[in-house]
Amino acid sequence: MAGASFDGASMEALLRQLQSPDNSIRNQAENAFNATKQQPAACMRALVALATGSADEVVRATAAVLLRRSMKDLWDGSDDQTRNGVKASLIGAMRTETKAHIRKKVCDTISVLAANTLPEGTWPDLYHLLFQLCSSAVVWERESALYVLSQLIDYLPESIEPHLATLYPLAQEELMVRDLTVSVAALRVVCAVLNTLETSKCRQYGDLIPLLFRPVSAALNAGDEETARNCIELLIETVDVEPKFWKPHLELAFDAMIQVAGTSSLFENTRQLGLEFLVSAAEKLPSVCRRAPKFGESLFPLGLSMMLELQDDEDWYTRDDDEDDRDEYTNFDAGQEALDRLAIALGGNAILSIAFQIIPSFLANEGSWVNRHAGLLAISQIGEGCRRQIEEQLGAVLGMALQKFGDPHPRVRWAAINCVGQMCTDFAPKIQHEFHGQILPALIQVMDDTQNPRVQSHAAAAIINFCDDTTPEIIGLYLDQLLAKLLGLIQSQRRITQEQAVTAVAAVADAASEKFIPFYDSFIPLLKSLLAVAAGRREMRRLRGKVMECISLIGLSVGKEKFQSDAESVMDVLVRTQGQRLDSDDPQSFYLMQAYARICRCLKEDFIRYLPFVMPGLLEAAAQKPDVEVQDALGDDEEDGDDDGMETITVGDKRIGIRTSALEDKATACSMIACFVAELKGGFIQFVEPVAKLMVPLLKFFYHDDVRTSAAQCIPDLVRAVKSQGSQADGQVHQIISFVLPALLEAVAGEPDVDVLVIMVESLSDVLELTDVAALDTAQIMKVIDTAIGLLYERQERIRERQREAQEDGWDEEQMEEVEAEGEKDDELLDRLVDSVGALLRSQGPDRFMPAFEAIHGEKQTSMVQVMASMLQPERPAVERHAALCTFDEIIEHGGHQGVNYTEQVLPAMLAYFSDPDADVRQAAAYGIGVCAEKSGDAFKRAGGLSILPRMESLIKASAQMRQDEQMEGALDNAVSALGKILEFQTQSVPNPIEMTQLWLSYLPIRGDVAEGVWNHGTLIRMLESRPDQILGGPSLANLPLVLNVLALTVGTDLMSAEYEEYASRAVQTLQTQYPEPFQSSLASLSEESRARLISLISSR
Repeated sequence: MAGASFDGASMEALLRQLQSPDNSIRNQAENAFNATKQQPAACMRALVALATGSADEVVRATAAVLLRRSMKDLWDGSDDQTRNGVKASLIGAMRTETKAHIRKKVCDTISVLAANTLPEGTWPDLYHLLFQLCSSAVVWERESALYVLSQLIDYLPESIEPHLATLYPLAQEELMVRDLTVSVAALRVVCAVLNTLETSKCRQYGDLIPLLFRPVSAALNAGDEETARNCIELLIETVDVEPKFWKPHLELAFDAMIQVAGTSSLFENTRQLGLEFLVSAAEKLPSVCRRAPKFGESLFPLGLSMMLELQDDEDWYTRDDDEDDRDEYTNFDAGQEALDRLAIALGGNAILSIAFQIIPSFLANEGSWVNRHAGLLAISQIGEGCRRQIEEQLGAVLGMALQKFGDPHPRVRWAAINCVGQMCTDFAPKIQHEFHGQILPALIQVMDDTQNPRVQSHAAAAIINFCDDTTPEIIGLYLDQLLAKLLGLIQSQRRITQEQAVTAVAAVADAASEKFIPFYDSFIPLLKSLLAVAAGRREMRRLRGKVMECISLIGLSVGKEKFQSDAESVMDVLVRTQGQRLDSDDPQSFYLMQAYARICRCLKEDFIRYLPFVMPGLLEAAAQKPDVEVQDALGDDEEDGDDDGMETITVGDKRIGIRTSALEDKATACSMIACFVAELKGGFIQFVEPVAKLMVPLLKFFYHDDVRTSAAQCIPDLVRAVKSQGSQADGQVHQIISFVLPALLEAVAGEPDVDVLVIMVESLSDVLELTDVAALDTAQIMKVIDTAIGLLYERQERIRERQREAQEDGWDEEQMEEVEAEGEKDDELLDRLVDSVGALLRSQGPDRFMPAFEAIHGEKQTSMVQVMASMLQPERPAVERHAALCTFDEIIEHGGHQGVNYTEQVLPAMLAYFSDPDADVRQAAAYGIGVCAEKSGDAFKRAGGLSILPRMESLIKASAQMRQDEQMEGALDNAVSALGKILEFQTQSVPNPIEMTQLWLSYLPIRGDVAEGVWNHGTLIRMLESRPDQILGGPSLANLPLVLNVLALTVGTDLMSAEYEEYASRAVQTLQTQYPEPFQSSLASLSEESRARLISLISSR
C-alpha cells in the first residue's frame, strides 16, 4: 500500500522482537504489530512475503501463524490485487516450502482463508488446484493438499459435497501408498468425511475403513509411535461419531487394536489408545460386541493385566491424600477404567462369567500382592455394569472381599475395603439390609490398623458409602462402637485419617438422624475446636471444609432444638470465613455453601437473620461469568500451556476451553440459593428481586446443567415468596410472573437435555398454578399451549429415533433395557406437560383456556385437543393414553360447559379403558367416568356411561385382587369413587340403586387416594341426609353396619372433610336413636377397632 510506514525488513525485525524472552520488548512488538494492521493490505503483503520467502525459519513460521490469526481482518480491508497475490503466494509456498512444520502452518493459513472465501465464491479454483496437487509426483504436495482438504471438510462440509465422488478414489489410492505422511493425510481426509458429513452422503467412504489401519501399522513398524497415536485418536473419534460404519469391520479393528494395546514394548500412551479404541467400540456398538465372543474374552483379561503394572511406591504410604493426584495416566489407570466401562457397555451377561473365570485365581495368588489387589479392584469396577447378575450371588462376592481384610499386604487390605465400599454404593440398599452384620464389624475392626493410616482412612471412607443408603434402625445398632472408633480417628496426627473420619461422622449422623442426639455433645466441641485450629492453615483447608460439612449435617440430623445453642457460634465462624475472600482454589468455598444450606434447613425461619451476611457472597459466586478461553486449534501447541482446570472442545479452527472448577462453584451457589428460597419462603422476600434477576437468565446457561436446574427450581419459590405477602402484593406477583414466565417458556422450548427439561416443565406447571386470571393475557396463554405442543412433537421424534436405531442396529435385550431409561424420562416429561396444561386451565378458567386448547397452533398446524385425541387411540402406548385421559379428565372437570361438550366424544374411551391392564390408564379412566357422572348431566347417559354398571362389580373386584400393587390400589380407589359419583349424580338412571350402593359402601373407606376418600366419605354424609333409605339399604337397614364402619374409621381423621365432621357425629347419634336395636347389632358386628372408635364418638357428644 502506498504510504506504508513499514517494509519487509521492518516487519521481519518486528517478528523477531515478538520472539524475545524480554516481556517489555515483546509487548512493544505486539503493540507495533497491531498498529501495522491498520494498513491491512500492506500488512498482509509483508506477512505473506516473509512466510514464503524469509531465509529465517522462525520468521517464516511466525509470519504464517500471524497471517492466519489476522486473516479475516486483513482480508476484509485489502484490495483484490493483494488478495489474489496472497492466494497465489500461499499455494506456491505449500508446494515449495521444504520444512514440514512451516508447510503445515502455511496449509493452516490456506484453510482459514478458504473458509472465508469459498462461501463467497472468491476462490472458485481452489478445489481444482488441490485435486491437481493430489496427483503430484512430489510427496509433500500430495500430503499438503490432502491436509488442506481435511481441514476444509471440517470448516465447510457443504463445500466438499459436490467433490465427494472425485475425492473417494484419491483417498483410496493414497491410503495404500508407502509414504507414511501421505497415507496419514489420506486417513485424516476419510475420518473428516465420516465425522462431519451426514451418514447418507458419505456411506461409500465406510468401505475405506479397512484401509485406515494401514497408516497405523506403517507408523508402528517405522517406530513412529507419535504418528500412530495421532491416527488412532482420529479412528476413536470416528467410532464415536459414526459407529455404524464400523459394524462390518469390527473383527479387523479388534485384531489391530488388541495387538496395539497388548504389545508391552510400546509406550504406555500408545497402548492406552489401542485400549480406548476397543472400549469406545464396545460403548458405541454393544450389541455387535456382545455377539463377538472374543471381544469380551480377550479385552477383559487385557484390562485386568494392565492393572498389574503397578509399583509399591513408598509415596503411597506417606501421602496425606486418598485421591491419587499423579499427573500421569498409567496403564493401571487405563485398565481399571476399561473394566468399568466395558461392564457397563456389554452388561453382566457378557462380562461376569469371563470375570469370574479369572478373578478367583488372582485373589488366590499368595505370591503376588498386585494380583490380589487387581482382582479386588476388578470386582469394584464391574459392579455397576453387572449389578443384576452379582446380586444373585451377592453374599459370595462380598465374602471374597471381606476375606481379604486380613491380607498381609496393606495395599491389598486397602483394595478389599475399596471393593466393599463400592459394593455398598452399587448394591444399595440390598447390601445394607442383608449384610450389615458382616460389613460394619469388619470395617470397625480394620480402623485399628494404626500402622497404615491409608487403610484406616479408607475404612472410614467405606463407612460413608454404607451410610448413603442405610436406615437409622440399621446404623443405630452399631453407633456406640462405630462412633467411638471415629472419635479416636478424628484426633489422629495424620490429616488423611482425620479428613475421612470427619466425613464418616457426618455420614453416620445423616443416616442416624435423631439417634445421633446422645453423641452430639461428644463431637460438636471437638469439631468446633478443629474449626479454630485449622483456621488460616493452607494445608488444613480441606479438613476445615469437611468439619463444616460434618457440623451442619449433625445439626440437620439432631434438629433445631438440640443444635440451636451452637448454631450462632458456628454461623459466626462460617460468616467470618466467607469474609476472608477465599482463594479460587480453596475447597472451603464448596463446603461453606453446602453448610449454609443445611443450617438453613435446620433453623428454618431463625436463619433469616443470617441472610444479609450469607447472600452477598452467594450472589457473587452464582453471578460469576464462565471462564472461557478461545485459542487456535491449528498447530502452535508450543504456545499454549496445559491447564488441568480447563476442559476443551474444538470447533473449526478454534479450541474453546472452560474452567470447570469455577463452573462447579457457580452451580453450588445457585443450588444453595434455590434451597434458601424453598426453605424460607416469605422470609426470603428482601432478596427476591436480585435473585430473580440473577436466576432467570441462567435458565439458558448451557455450560452447566445443574445451574439451569437450580434456576428452574428456584422460580416458583420466588413467586410463592412474593405471594405469601398477601393480597396487598398482587401487583408484585403479577410483576414477577410477567418477568419469569416468558423466559421460562423460552428456556423450555430450547432446552436440549431431557432431565433438565422435566424440571423446567415442572416449574412451569407450578408457576401457572400460582398465576391468577389477571396475570396472563391471551397471547401468553396461547404461547404456553404452543410450547407444550412443540415439546410433545419433539418427544415423539425422540421416540421414533430410538425405534429407528433399534431396528437398524439390531439392538439386543440388554441394549433395549438401557434405552428404556431414556424413555422413562420422556414419559415423565409427558406427565409434567399434562400437569402444566391442567394448571393453566385451573388458573385461567375455561373461558380463557378453552379457545387456546382448541386453536390451531404454530408450524405443526394442529391443536392441543387434536394431539390429545390422537394419544387416546388404542394403538398408542399406555403412558400416552394415560396422559390423554388425564387431560380430558381436567377438561371435563374444570372446563365448564365447553369442557362438558367433550363428554360424548371421550367417555366411550374411558369406559373401554376402565378395564385396561395398565394401572395408570385404568385409574385415569375411572376418575374420568366419575367426573363425567358429576359434571355432564344427561350427556353421561347419552354417551353410554350407565353401561359400565353391570360390569362394575366384577371390575372393582378384579382391581381389589391386585391391590397389593400400589398403582392398582389407586385404580381401585378411583373405580369405587366413580361408582359413588354415579350413585350421587346419576341416581335416577341407576336401575338397582340399593344393590349398587351396598357394593360402593363395601369398599369404603378409601385410604390410598386421600382426595378421593375425602370426596366419597363426604358423599356418604350428603346421601345420608338426602337419600337415607338408599344409603341404609331400604327397610331392612342392610347397609347400616357398612355405614357405621365407614363413619367410625373416618370421622376425626384426614379422610373426612372438616365441614362434614359435625354432621357425621350427629348422624351416628341419630341412627342410634332412630334404630336402637339394629344399631346395637350392627355395632356388635364391627371390628374391635371400629367398635371402639364408634363408642368413643358417641360418648364424646
